[in-house]
Amino acid sequence: MSGTHRSHTRRVARRQGVRSIARHRRLLTFATVGAPLLAQTVMLAASLAQRQWLLATMVTPGIIACAASALYAWSSAGDDGRSGSPTRHAAPDSRRPEHINSPKGDAGGEAVMRALGTVSLERLLEWGRLPWRDVVRAWLNPPTMRVCVGIGASGVFRIDLRAQGPHALVAGTTGSGKSVLLQSWCLALAAANDPTRLNFVLLDFKGGSAFRPLEGLPHTVGGVCDLDLKHAVRALEALEAELRRRERLAADHHVADLSAMADPPARLVIVVDEFHALKDQLPDYVGRLVRVASLGRSLGMHLIACTQNPLGQISADMKANISLNLCLRVRDEMQSRELLADSRAARIPPSLPGAAYCNDADAVTAMRCAAPADIDRCCEAIRLAALMTGIPPPPPLFTAPLPARLRESQLAATPLVDADGVITVPFGLSDDGVRLHPACLRIGRGNIGVIGPDGRGKSAILRLLERRLAVSKHCAVRVGSPPPPDGRAASACSFDDVGPPPPPARHPVWLVDDADRLFDPFSTDPLAGAFHTALADPDVTVVFAVRSHRYVRVPEHCGTRIVFPCGERTADLVSGIPAASLASFDANDIATPGRAVMVSAGSAAVVQCAFVNL
Repeated sequence: MSGTHRSHTRRVARRQGVRSIARHRRLLTFATVGAPLLAQTVMLAASLAQRQWLLATMVTPGIIACAASALYAWSSAGDDGRSGSPTRHAAPDSRRPEHINSPKGDAGGEAVMRALGTVSLERLLEWGRLPWRDVVRAWLNPPTMRVCVGIGASGVFRIDLRAQGPHALVAGTTGSGKSVLLQSWCLALAAANDPTRLNFVLLDFKGGSAFRPLEGLPHTVGGVCDLDLKHAVRALEALEAELRRRERLAADHHVADLSAMADPPARLVIVVDEFHALKDQLPDYVGRLVRVASLGRSLGMHLIACTQNPLGQISADMKANISLNLCLRVRDEMQSRELLADSRAARIPPSLPGAAYCNDADAVTAMRCAAPADIDRCCEAIRLAALMTGIPPPPPLFTAPLPARLRESQLAATPLVDADGVITVPFGLSDDGVRLHPACLRIGRGNIGVIGPDGRGKSAILRLLERRLAVSKHCAVRVGSPPPPDGRAASACSFDDVGPPPPPARHPVWLVDDADRLFDPFSTDPLAGAFHTALADPDVTVVFAVRSHRYVRVPEHCGTRIVFPCGERTADLVSGIPAASLASFDANDIATPGRAVMVSAGSAAVVQCAFVNL
């Protein structure tokens, strides 16, 4: 009987405790819901008393909502009190977070993904009505690569590219959400780091649709797509040049990691969408990304490669340096095993876009990627934050290829004179394979030969030089016949002067078009002797145009050559075009008027010559 009495006493005490909890819940419910209801009721009475009918109409729906909330909360609290039993905890099962990291918990991982649902990136970033202010506030904090990209079983899911990476591989079939994940990841990184701390290079090999909105970010220093493979090649060569620059920077500052510098360069995140297409279309340039993967950790360079099929597309050298794998839905189990060591990603249903598993070499975690509700608005907020803080956009890592046509008005206005008194005349744009620079001819540093077939732009260069040197105070220009040393007209020849007779102090320049007849050793032209004399005179600069290099001797006749390729490889090589420069020419380049190679002082560069404005 004593045992029964003790059991009865415990049940009574438990019942009294539950009733006490219910009373406290009712009081808390009244304080939480009743106070706003009372305040709005007083406001309604005051508005009715003052005959403010519009205000009364606006307050009434709020009173109804508060009253309904109060009734619902009160009834819920009463039900808990009348139940007579405390809340029971659910028994552990495979859907709990601690079970989703094992192969047996695959079904649990899917259940977690379904339970997570979808969430917007703006909500995860906690942006308010003026998102640019939230971005500026985040930029005031120390730089970080740990940003939220979705939600997981324990809340906001964050990825630290620096600590968990430094490189990542994203895999998933069409429609699984790869592009959305890349967009959200880049936006989250840009929202946490200003353009002086973080830059992007975006390589989109499925038409450029995925990264087109992100190209307007102030962080983006380069973006290409597979529609222009020449532009993509420039991007890959620029990345290799940037890698070498950072290696020299680390050596000059005697640091093993650039983050140890007092003012380190911005971290560079290279994002490649559809990596398998890059490997198929530009197989000879994939090695540049392999170098980034192997050396980028200490140089502040990160690679995010995205592909539909990770099998056979990522080399062993790249895999050895990629420790962060994100696998969305894939088509077969082998692809899932490549990234997760099990087949769970192959069982993600198509009805869960954005569902993924993250393998950071420590654990495999289920997540659901966040998607920007309005990607244009997100990009605009980040651009506005950079504008409000006065942060200038970083210089581009590479420029677009040479234009197909260039006008004189697009060049510098007048010739320049450097500190050594050398006259520099801009005549086009020069391409070093990464960036474009003004292409200039130096007057007074040897003769200049323009070599190439008719119709390519030889005469256009001479006309451009004629116009630009005619307004110069430092040159005496003659066209078609040699200038006399004293500036007076010669009696044996007729001269086509440009401007009045110059004083002797001006440097004489002779422009000769169609000079093949003058180079012919059997020529009977009366100008042939004067022409060869001028070629040998260091005080005279001769700019001549010829169709063939047959009789042109280098460097006796010219130290600088502008060679227009004819399309015959042997003839172009003999004309002086280096094999590396010639390899960059395709059929379109050869057919483009004004496209040539300038060879001078042991260097060569592809140039686009300008045409005189009509």
